[in-house]
Amino acid sequence: MCLESALEGGASWWVAPSYKVAAVGWRQLRKLAQQVPDATIREGDRKVDFPNGGWFQVRSADTPDSLRGEGLNRVVIDECAFVAEATWTEAIRPALSDRKGDALLISTPKGQNWFWRAWIKGQEDGGEWKSWSFPSVSNPFLDPAEIAAAKQDIPERTFIQEYLAEFLPDAGGVFRKVAEAVDAGRKGPEPPVAGATYSMGVDLARVEDFTVLDVFDAAGRQVYHERFNQISWERQEASIARVSTLYNDASIHLDSTGLGDPIYERLRKSGVRVRPYGFTNASKEALIDSLAMKIEKGEVRLLDVPVQTAELQAYQYELTPSRNVRMNAPEGMHDDCVIGLALAAWGLSRPRQGVVLPTEPA
Repeated sequence: MCLESALEGGASWWVAPSYKVAAVGWRQLRKLAQQVPDATIREGDRKVDFPNGGWFQVRSADTPDSLRGEGLNRVVIDECAFVAEATWTEAIRPALSDRKGDALLISTPKGQNWFWRAWIKGQEDGGEWKSWSFPSVSNPFLDPAEIAAAKQDIPERTFIQEYLAEFLPDAGGVFRKVAEAVDAGRKGPEPPVAGATYSMGVDLARVEDFTVLDVFDAAGRQVYHERFNQISWERQEASIARVSTLYNDASIHLDSTGLGDPIYERLRKSGVRVRPYGFTNASKEALIDSLAMKIEKGEVRLLDVPVQTAELQAYQYELTPSRNVRMNAPEGMHDDCVIGLALAAWGLSRPRQGVVLPTEPA
């Protein structure tokens, strides 16, 4: 559609939430433009000019003010739900007015935000908006077996949005069915069973945040929770080793990012069964999604710890200034209980064959 507009002498943009996502559109548009005689491809600007005066350009919404000032015949916004509403209302929409241009807004749903409101407009008869929704099963190039496998591997909320293209009112929350997973009145700790296998998670902190120790049994029941701060690293290491020993030398997944790395090394050299878990955006997402899926499917039972329950229920998706999506605790809240719990739950099951754990060498 962008190329069509440009070949007719018009000006068009393909806009994406970030520079990285915009690169996907640029690769495809550039490939099309290379087939047009005398087209001028300007790699640095991600722009193509045609002999008839028409042009198209791929832009990112990282800096909305840079999108002001152009008169456009057409705009396509990719992953529109992850672009700020002000970018549309204050920059892109006015750019269409001079030439009475049109827009195509494409996205996976993300809650009931401004993209949802635009979609609702398109469902009204007689308006200037039209909207459509297509689940992944309508894509003839996707194997239905892969969709069925994804339904088993990812949280229900994620599947509904990513594969069924449905808008969810509570999509800002990462964990669902938390209350159902908590055993009311079961506070713990519970004594270890001789010969039983346990999985332990450790999220480390020194002053402002909290160090959290959590333990699950092989059946997915949380049997231990401890939360403390403002104590020395030596005492923290001793507490970690003590709890691991208490629960039959429980295997530990420990946050080894930053200051956690030397603590991991000292524990390892002391003979504690510990594995490092380094945090990146991708590994954190895998860790949190794994816990969310276990909670939704009823595969874990949680102790009745109010601060832990509150952190799980408050944990949310947020959009960074660079328009990337990340999972985090709301401003002013901690996420130590969430991370400790997720690390402990990570040890309950192995991923599907062919997937490498973030803590294992490739």
